[in-house]
Amino acid sequence: MIRFSLDEIKKSQAASELNFINRGIEKESLRIDSSGQISQQVHPNGLGAALTNPYITTDFSEALLELVTPTFTSASDCLKFLSDLHIFVNQNLEEESLWPLSMPCLIESENDIPIGYYGKSNQGMMKTIYRRGLSNRYGSTMQAIAGIHYNFSFSDKFLKILAEVKSKNQKELKNEVYLGIARNFRRFGWLYLLLYGASPLANKSFAKGRKNNLDGLNAEDLYKQHATCLRMGDLGYISKAQDKLNISYNSLAEYGNDLRNALKTTYKDYKKLGEFVDGERIQLNNSIIQIENEYYSTIRPKRVCPTGERPINVLEEKGIDYVELRCIDLNPNSFTGITEQQIYFLDLLILYSFFTESPEITESESNELFKTHKTVVNEGRMPNAKIETLTGEVSIKEEAIRILKGMEEIASFMDDEVSVEGSNVWSDNLEYQKKVIENLEYSLSGSLLKEIQDRNITYQEYGMELSNLHKKQMSDLSMDNKYDFAAISKESVEAAKKLEKDHRVEFEEYLKDFLSKIS
Repeated sequence: MIRFSLDEIKKSQAASELNFINRGIEKESLRIDSSGQISQQVHPNGLGAALTNPYITTDFSEALLELVTPTFTSASDCLKFLSDLHIFVNQNLEEESLWPLSMPCLIESENDIPIGYYGKSNQGMMKTIYRRGLSNRYGSTMQAIAGIHYNFSFSDKFLKILAEVKSKNQKELKNEVYLGIARNFRRFGWLYLLLYGASPLANKSFAKGRKNNLDGLNAEDLYKQHATCLRMGDLGYISKAQDKLNISYNSLAEYGNDLRNALKTTYKDYKKLGEFVDGERIQLNNSIIQIENEYYSTIRPKRVCPTGERPINVLEEKGIDYVELRCIDLNPNSFTGITEQQIYFLDLLILYSFFTESPEITESESNELFKTHKTVVNEGRMPNAKIETLTGEVSIKEEAIRILKGMEEIASFMDDEVSVEGSNVWSDNLEYQKKVIENLEYSLSGSLLKEIQDRNITYQEYGMELSNLHKKQMSDLSMDNKYDFAAISKESVEAAKKLEKDHRVEFEEYLKDFLSKIS
């Protein structure tokens, strides 16, 4: 396994290239009406076509907005773009606002969750039917959860220098670097959930009809007293069909084989569902996962994929280009859902994963990592909670402090080498995280739960207060004129119409061709 030390980076002259880390954000938010219910309105016209707008689309539901930034080498520039995007969206919502939390608002019935619609083009139909499949497989309520994906990559020049240092092919080195980060993020990513998980409770409607081991917080809400991120637990993004997949990050070949197996292997419960009901297609196929995006994981190796191509084929042929972190709850303290401090900590965690030895993950270790994840999600803030590591059982607090101390040299190095407004931003970030570990009441999950308990309010009331506050904050701000989101939205409508006119093959033929590309 490839590994770099800080000294190697300093001597190689790659250090200055860490000023050019690429960062991108994809942020989901439910649209709600003035009474706090999930919106029943179609995607607002002013936001363009969800299929073709590069910055504003929808995720599972027509009401679940997804805002996408380009990549930036500056965390503050990335957040400024995301902020401007929110201001533009807010201007087009009329009587609606954005739900500020990852776990959804009160939803009386799954029928109240409209599935995303993308028009009649083959590409649009594909997206809609994929979502029908998700609804039939997991239920729509689970798919109404919102979160953030954080995309990270080093500059090409940084990786080119490293390839020269190790006398390796650059594409092979990139694959090894990002897979090494992914393995270690599986080992250490729970620390992010501990500090920034923000879903320790949910409205009772979220668990309606599903087994759970949550406690009653009040007449309306369920919670676990020491939970951090129920969104990433048994009640959130969980799938019995995927439980035993254990997709390997030990090499790109293994990752590809395991993912391809999941894409091609029939799952009996999904076969029982059938692909059609009354002549209408209700899922793309009956495999364990319909397409690559259905694979749930805290981190995934990625590459931008041309429309109509299979991501797994492009990834194997051209190599990994970035990693996508999928474990980020919406931060209710910011209308963008994420802060600059969080971004710098995510970067530190990724850099720690890069600089730390990353051996292959055995099946035995993988099983322990699943247990660790479950423990932190459900009981992370419990005093004396323990997890299993490669060196034996240890308390969560003790292991968290050990990892943070391991980041100190990296943080100091970044303060010296990377230009950020304000001195010692990386080291100051670490000092803050250490204080939070000493008193987990200051973690996002701890502070959120404490406020709801202290004020004797419900999750729905808390969410509505914040939603209204965020709407006012956005209404009081003006956008940078650098990006004309209105013009981009109009162009996306024309692009979607053009796709619908360009109807060369019937959908079933189009789908058959698409699915056959991984056989």
